[in-house]
Amino acid sequence: MKVTSFGEVLWDDFPDGKVLGGAPLNVLVRLRSLGADASIISRRGDDADGAELLRQIEEKNVHSNLLQVDKTQATSLVKVKLDRSGSASYDIVYPCAWDRIEVEPAALARVAESDAFIFGSLSTRDEVSRASLAQLLEQAKFKIFDVNLRPPHYDIERILATMKLADLVKLNDDELHEIASTLGSKYHSLEQNIRFLADLSGAAKICVTLGSHGAMYYQEGQIYHNSGFRVKVADTVGSGDSFLAGLTYKLLNAAAPQEALAFACALGALVASYHGATPEISLQQIESFMHPA
Repeated sequence: MKVTSFGEVLWDDFPDGKVLGGAPLNVLVRLRSLGADASIISRRGDDADGAELLRQIEEKNVHSNLLQVDKTQATSLVKVKLDRSGSASYDIVYPCAWDRIEVEPAALARVAESDAFIFGSLSTRDEVSRASLAQLLEQAKFKIFDVNLRPPHYDIERILATMKLADLVKLNDDELHEIASTLGSKYHSLEQNIRFLADLSGAAKICVTLGSHGAMYYQEGQIYHNSGFRVKVADTVGSGDSFLAGLTYKLLNAAAPQEALAFACALGALVASYHGATPEISLQQIESFMHPA
């Protein structure tokens, strides 16, 4: 299984220290732990943070040969604030190195040979990376769009245009309602708004996460539900990224939609029970969590 992602690599700066992050990278780190061949297309600064970022990516066995070095822009550093429930908010500096990702022949070739290509909305905020993404998407077989609405770094019309290029769109319930209502939906239910967005974007698959209440997954006109797994939350950073990794892993292994959704929800919940975005979790742990003896 070959998976490639495009977009932000960064340091999440928590009150107690810095942790490697960025949704496209977090998804890959989790997929790598599940056995996938994982490669990141991004850009770091020519600085100490960038050197340490490279070292840690390689330590996690994610291919880093498509990680570019920017001589002008710094490696991305994001201030993270956690509320009492462990939910995170982010202060994302603009511009930074991953806003200026360029297209290289090796990246085009890697995307063309990948089983899935994952990209997010944050990396479309700058025209340079946005233009590079458009070229890479032309080579992709299975295009997965991870919507991450981070004010003020997005435009709803651009989000819709990007959805129209994707095979699978993943977002949370708040993002679904904001996008749907901005685009003219009069509906109030999740299911109606999922169908509204599917009709508007043409996306064949849409997944909506519901935090501790699980997720919903739309495929070929059918909507599947999982009510979630109860855990004691440490923080929610990276939980959605691991959810997407789990869903991708199962779909690429031709799992049934309900099975894929359950596995993704379990993995996302397990991650939320740890601090940080990419705690080590084995397949055996996930299965034991889903089906305790």
